[in-house]
Amino acid sequence: MIIWGSGGDVVNLGQVETRRCDTCERDRPVNLILRYRYAHLYYLFGWVTEKKYLFLCDICSRGWKLDGKKIEANLQRVPIPFLRRFGAFAGLAVAACVILFAVIAGK
Repeated sequence: MIIWGSGGDVVNLGQVETRRCDTCERDRPVNLILRYRYAHLYYLFGWVTEKKYLFLCDICSRGWKLDGKKIEANLQRVPIPFLRRFGAFAGLAVAACVILFAVIAGK
């Protein structure tokens, strides 16, 4: 049986600045938000399928979409867990090790 699925998460990276909110019509604090979606195989081997960085008003939660490459250049690290970002590569590495072991044991 193959266990396949997907999910998503929202990470609040904190309050960054104050901007004028068009919805509230006032200067409001805005938070930097990361919304991402991921797919997985057996809950362990995952990969990110969509990533969005947003500035959202602290009061009404409306805001602006940002360029992810510029934001990630300023971050110390991407706040997505390791297995959700690189789990598929870990799965491929495990499969390669199993195949290599089978080849060596067969000789």
